[in-house]
Amino acid sequence: MKLRLPRKDEVSIDMAPMIDMVFLLLIFFMVASVVTELDKVEVEIPKAEYAKVPEDTKGRLMLSVDKNNQIYAGTVPVTIDELKELVSAELDRNPDLRILIRADERVEYKTNKDIMIACGEVGATDLIYATFEE
Repeated sequence: MKLRLPRKDEVSIDMAPMIDMVFLLLIFFMVASVVTELDKVEVEIPKAEYAKVPEDTKGRLMLSVDKNNQIYAGTVPVTIDELKELVSAELDRNPDLRILIRADERVEYKTNKDIMIACGEVGATDLIYATFEE
């Protein structure tokens, strides 16, 4: 008994749809990265020799302080009293609130101290400052 093997035809893969998908993904990531950069206040993050970059910054309330000592919650300018109200409200929603402070390298120490005191007065104790490693 003789078995017949099936004929092997050449299989070709159409690369055009794959290339189209690669370009679409490339455009998507380029646009998405620009959008995420617009959600931050422009600050010059200080550099430190022994800086430790936090592993997880997601889920933190982001506070920014520009070179003019203006405090921002996200991208909204706030005063110290408004900051206390905001942090207090966030603590009511999330008792394990963590805060990331992005302060410009030219910010006065008094402003940083006022932010830490304001957060501490309403019960927020998990604060970290953003720095770059030299």
